Amino acid sequence: MDSLEQHRKWSGEISNLANAFRKSQILFTALEAGVFDLLEEACTAKEIAHKLQYSERGISLLLGGLLSLELITLTGDRYQNTPKASACLKSGGDAYQGDILRHTMNGREAWAALPERVRTGTCPPAVRKRSGEALRNFILGMSNIALMSARECLQAVDLSGYRHMLDLAGGPGTYGITFQKQFPALRVTLFDRPDVVSIAKEQVEEAGLSHRFSFISGDCHVDDLGRGYDLAFLSNIIHSFGFDENARLVQRVHDALEPGGRLIIKDFILDNDRQGPAYGLMFALQMLVHTPAGNTYSFDEIQSWTDAAGFKGGESKALTAQTRLWIVQK
Repeated sequence: MDSLEQHRKWSGEISNLANAFRKSQILFTALEAGVFDLLEEACTAKEIAHKLQYSERGISLLLGGLLSLELITLTGDRYQNTPKASACLKSGGDAYQGDILRHTMNGREAWAALPERVRTGTCPPAVRKRSGEALRNFILGMSNIALMSARECLQAVDLSGYRHMLDLAGGPGTYGITFQKQFPALRVTLFDRPDVVSIAKEQVEEAGLSHRFSFISGDCHVDDLGRGYDLAFLSNIIHSFGFDENARLVQRVHDALEPGGRLIIKDFILDNDRQGPAYGLMFALQMLVHTPAGNTYSFDEIQSWTDAAGFKGGESKALTAQTRLWIVQK
């Protein structure tokens, strides 16, 4: 490859990075308008514009953008969802991602402040607080992700024989619900903030599992976590806190477990040289713009907390290219 060809290739790659926001904006606009729900049936641009009370010109151009993203198809003058869009973007799809996408949309303003966050190395505590619709989008978005991730956990780890699980910062309760469906003898105590617990109770009741769930509302750093657990599960929570906060939290979980109890930490865990995976490195910046001290951590860093707390051993497992487990025993 001569220098001109190489430079053209590099320039194209940089251009794609710089313009990636255009693709996400097309996706967000169509999702918010309800386009994917309408496109379960083949429609013309004029029909969609009429149903949404949007301009036909605007809809026609938006549909062209969705075609470029390979989210819809065009046959004659009629547009329709691809199978991917039907599964992930239509309300009620089998792998629906709408809530987590709305959470991502809500984070655009925070990411616009990245230059200032990089300069100062932190963000004000108030930035991380969510309430109302933003909180609901976030918590239900966690459910969008967890529906698949919980099944992956069950494939990676044998949870048979456990009696009582602490689902710490359990969000919408998706992991506990999924685990209980596989293991009917398992009881779950979900610990989270009061406004999150109220959402979790809705999800658990909808699943018909209220009789096997209990709830504790509070701050996981200071309030009593309960006792008598033989399993503790921490999914995607350590990245929200600083190094020392996590060390203290792991100690609190150790104290809440019975002897022989097992701790499973699931997160975007980095290699010990902190050169990957790529998603974990990118997600650390998500924590920079949203939390005062959050980060993504390596296996060695996490083991330093579990060793100091008194846990024994340590086993790592990969669920996906970006998500990994760290498993220890009291």
